[in-house]
Amino acid sequence: MARIPPDGLNASSLIAAKGSELKFWIIKTNESAEKKVLNVSGTVETLRSNLAAYYGLDLTINPRVETINVPTVDESIRDRQWADLVTLGVEWKETIKAGKSFKLLEPVDTSKHVAESILSMDQDHPKIQVTVVHAPTLSVSLKLSRNMIPQSEICSTNHTQTISSSTAPPENNTTAQREAGILDDMSTVIAGLERCVGLRQVIEQILKSGEVQAIRDRYGPSEPGRRGTAHSSWSKYSNLVSKRERIYRVLTQDFAGDKDRFFNFFTVSAVSKKRKRQSEPPSSTEQFPSFRKIVEAIPWYENDISAERRNEEYLDSTGEFSEVEWGKRWGPRNSWEIWRELGRERYEK
Repeated sequence: MARIPPDGLNASSLIAAKGSELKFWIIKTNESAEKKVLNVSGTVETLRSNLAAYYGLDLTINPRVETINVPTVDESIRDRQWADLVTLGVEWKETIKAGKSFKLLEPVDTSKHVAESILSMDQDHPKIQVTVVHAPTLSVSLKLSRNMIPQSEICSTNHTQTISSSTAPPENNTTAQREAGILDDMSTVIAGLERCVGLRQVIEQILKSGEVQAIRDRYGPSEPGRRGTAHSSWSKYSNLVSKRERIYRVLTQDFAGDKDRFFNFFTVSAVSKKRKRQSEPPSSTEQFPSFRKIVEAIPWYENDISAERRNEEYLDSTGEFSEVEWGKRWGPRNSWEIWRELGRERYEK
């Protein structure tokens, strides 16, 4: 059975074909046969005769008399490029079929290139003495005369400049400086938060500055409850942030954001002992329990309220807690006000 040659391959085109075209047709032939039937390497005449024999083409038919032109430099370069590209494609395909990784470039020994570059520099500039130590402790000492360096750039009495592979790139230095600046700014913010210990100060700070939320956004876990996703510095700030968030929830949730009601509840009226005249009435000053003590009392308050809600008088006919029954007893009071009326309010153990 006669074999069908690829498109464009016939006796005339085969006679006129160059090496790159012959290799291209051989690749197509091997692909069509699904195996290697022709070798892509060899002289141009060998490749031509192999193709002719495989497809049964008679190269003596319609012989042409043509002037043989010597290829120009550009044509010669183009032919060699195509030939190299075809050879590269064959190698690539065979490597992939063998289940291996094809690499266009061999691994480069960077230390060798650095050493060669420095040695080249030494040859161009005889005044520079170069000492090369083998990797990984590559160190190059350039002994320069003071005449070669502006006096303003000399940092010490020793004019030996050392270039080492361990020197950090400028980008890393810039990143480190930027990170250091951020940490300094954050330290200032933290110091400001720690100075505010009064209840009214803390609430105003949370409402106005937004610094508490900023610290959580930057250092806290990416998702609530996932400590493993937090910044390494979060352990230093988590207690400071969480205390302020908890007291803020008391204001926004338990007191429905009513600041007057919130501050009135936690105000402790104390009579000032200092009076200019004995006849003056005692003055009243606004005082609050310690901010820290209020936060520490939250678990006690929650436990006491939970215990009260389990009381039978608040259950409905199905045995479930009833908000209706709870409202009948306590009316519009919130749970902190109920805690006080129950006589269980405390800020000390």
